[in-house]
Amino acid sequence: MADALYPEIQPYRTHRINVDPPHELYVEECGAPDGVPALFLHGGPGGGAKPFQRRTFDPRRFRVVLFDQRGCGRSTPSAELDGNTTDKLIEDIETIRETLGIERWLVTGGSWGSLLSLAYAIAHPDRCLGLRLHGVFLGTPDETRFWYHGIGLFFPEAFAEFEGHVPPGERGDLLAAYHRRLIDPDPAVHMPAAQALRTFSARTQTLLPSAAHVHALTEPRAALEIARIFAHYCINGCFLPEGHILSGIETLRHLPCEIVQGRYDVVTPPRAAWRVRTAWPEANLTVVDLASHVATLEAPALSAALRAATDRLADRLTGRAALSIEDYLAPRAAGTPAVSDDGTLLAFVSDATGFAQLYTKDLTSDAPPRIRLSLPEMVGSVSFRPKSRDILFTTDVGGDERHQLNLIAEGEYAARRLTDAPGFVHLWGAFDRAGERFAFACNAGHPSDMALYVSPVAGGAARVVATGPGWRTARAFSPDGTKLLVEDDRLGMYDAELSLVDIEDGSARVLLPRDGAHVSGTAFIEDGARLLVATDRGDGYHGLGVIDVASGGFAWLLRPEGDVEIMAAPKGGGRLVACAINDRGYSRLVLHDLDGGGERDLPLPFAGRLTSVTFMPDGTALVVALAGFRRPAAVYRIDVATGEATALVEHPALAESATVEPSLVDIETFDGASVPAFVFEPRGELPTGGRPALVIVHGGPESQYTAHWRADVQYLVSRGIVVVAPNVRGSTGYGRDWQAADDVEKRMDSVRDLKAVRDWVATRDDVDSERLAVFGQSYGGFMTLAAITEYPEDWCVAAEFYGIADFRTLFATTGPWRRTLRAVEYGDPDSESGRALFDRISPIRRIDRVKTPLFIAHGGRDPRVAPNESEMVNAALFGRGHPVRLVRVEHEGHGFARLANRRVVYNEMMQFLEARLF
Repeated sequence: MADALYPEIQPYRTHRINVDPPHELYVEECGAPDGVPALFLHGGPGGGAKPFQRRTFDPRRFRVVLFDQRGCGRSTPSAELDGNTTDKLIEDIETIRETLGIERWLVTGGSWGSLLSLAYAIAHPDRCLGLRLHGVFLGTPDETRFWYHGIGLFFPEAFAEFEGHVPPGERGDLLAAYHRRLIDPDPAVHMPAAQALRTFSARTQTLLPSAAHVHALTEPRAALEIARIFAHYCINGCFLPEGHILSGIETLRHLPCEIVQGRYDVVTPPRAAWRVRTAWPEANLTVVDLASHVATLEAPALSAALRAATDRLADRLTGRAALSIEDYLAPRAAGTPAVSDDGTLLAFVSDATGFAQLYTKDLTSDAPPRIRLSLPEMVGSVSFRPKSRDILFTTDVGGDERHQLNLIAEGEYAARRLTDAPGFVHLWGAFDRAGERFAFACNAGHPSDMALYVSPVAGGAARVVATGPGWRTARAFSPDGTKLLVEDDRLGMYDAELSLVDIEDGSARVLLPRDGAHVSGTAFIEDGARLLVATDRGDGYHGLGVIDVASGGFAWLLRPEGDVEIMAAPKGGGRLVACAINDRGYSRLVLHDLDGGGERDLPLPFAGRLTSVTFMPDGTALVVALAGFRRPAAVYRIDVATGEATALVEHPALAESATVEPSLVDIETFDGASVPAFVFEPRGELPTGGRPALVIVHGGPESQYTAHWRADVQYLVSRGIVVVAPNVRGSTGYGRDWQAADDVEKRMDSVRDLKAVRDWVATRDDVDSERLAVFGQSYGGFMTLAAITEYPEDWCVAAEFYGIADFRTLFATTGPWRRTLRAVEYGDPDSESGRALFDRISPIRRIDRVKTPLFIAHGGRDPRVAPNESEMVNAALFGRGHPVRLVRVEHEGHGFARLANRRVVYNEMMQFLEARLF
């Protein structure tokens, strides 16, 4: 819970305020004396204000006022009922406001405090800046009856003790029975009743049992105060007319309001919060799934949600961004499209439910897409079985990348497992032309080696077609079905070999020899006589080539300035080839004519990057997935003749005013080379002293920061933070020389590039050089750790997800099938020189140099960078008393695929960053 809240603070001023005799109130002020005034109203009634309740408020932005209501806490006299009514408490609040010289304030409260907040706001709406409510209680007879008699449905053992305190004849009305005892002047009567009621209350408030919580709430004096005052208010209907709150909300709807409610709160069930939200549709309701009535160390999600809600209100009240990180996480994506052979059905993957699932859309009607299956795990690849509308799709477990192949037949509602070996990696390959067989790669024979298999779709044993060391994939069946086109990457993904392997005898003929080339796409044409290949063979960029299958002769068809990242050829023998060409992080869609050799560009719906391109079966249109900096991926149909684009699947995006398109710059680095970088600049007036800035480093390293939707980046920019996304050496998209410029012994040159980018950012006129942050994921996480260990004075805060801390332990723990592929990039883990290099470049070896507060997040099932990398960094920094926060996310792999987990990670990350950037 401590990590979900702001740091502990002490009051800077306390007061004793006399109200109606005999009552004297304890009042405290904490936070910023010149901040936004905020009042916190505790629960109970009679619960008293607690130190942790200060910590949901940013102490730099709020002047927080807390007080102990009549009869409880540090107010006197203790447990006094005389003059203790809701109207009197509202008068007390006004007395405090006037005494402190506050014109208007944010009014907040939980449980009983939510009711008092609403009652005060209805009485004095002109004194309120807004409201924050949690654990909403409306004081209705139904709620009161449920507390005394209904909670026992969920806590029968606690209820048995609670009910057992009174004789059987009084148990039909426990409120009356307890009230009689609690107002009895004899301590021998009222103290046992107070302990019984408060113990029952404490045991039912937490999501998980908490002995510490029960102990804290049952101290005798406090137990009497809350038990007596609570029963006093309950038996008097909270001293309000029935329906007063809901009918009065109409007068408050002009005010901002945040409501936070635990999903499993049985003390104040969610129905009351929903009723307030229904009466106040402008209010924002956050239901916290893993929460009850109060947060504990074991279940801190409610505290994090309260802090986030308060931050949102602070933003609104101070004129900062109106949208939260959750608003930016909300837009959904659609991609990985496939079209059935008859052209009538589109299959695609969308995270509309919160994580990737299989959807279909009827292309012959205007009917909306429908989810094909509701699975507990995310869907990866999608492919139609030829000559049918059956769909093959892949799934893993919790992001472990040990994918299995599944087939759902047309008209069926359940899928059939084509492979069922969850301990092994299955890499989808292809169907044969008839749709009777499929090919895939699997490491069942040896964890490091991918063998190739061919299996009948109808069922039966899979046959091993090719074996050997390292990574290999089945790209396609030959059109006659007798051979497999195999890509062998045993020496690395950028040293590929293409071969035709005979399915019957396993003999192989090399079509593209191994000479340091990478292959990004293949397609048979002319009934298998020629093979189209997108490759960078003998060139700095990927172009489009063609191989004569009989002779092995190779010729170039298209050699653009930029990589051909995706290539598609029509199935029906058409003469156009579609290519997605990388143009400094954006895509061009180019059609190449196999007959005339000419090219023409097709316009895209918006500037972005294509992640998938396929022809419609008749060759008249393309179906593409396109993502941009300002919106997630969507699926479009683009007419080949006219270039007209039609959206097939397009989820709503945020308003244009909420996002920005970056500019592209080149930054000179330490050796005179230029680092391409995208710069995202906030809108609005430049604040005095400049803006904070964040440098985000992509993973890979054989990757590139390109046009794609990043909720975190757009949110940070909306907060007034300049974001710079460089493509340091090692990045793809700028030729093989730049890509290889960080290999092995040159690893730290990319970190020097990052240093140059940082220094360039620091000299910008719009940036405050004292408020610079760095953030990266995976390899970008290594870059972040390297940045704060190599240049510890440069950054005021850092964040990294699943980053490499120690290259020795990386190779010891990464998936065995990845080991050789990574050794090409990082060095040989089995050689003395390789291990010596790892010791020089691993950030964990220099962790004692870190001065930067660090946020870390890691998935518990990550097969690439094992969670121990983050655990080591966290342990080393924590042991030194250094500011560090590690969020462990179970059932996630190398990334956070589920929306619920993304919300947790990014909410905590943004809180960590913003606390140090503003």
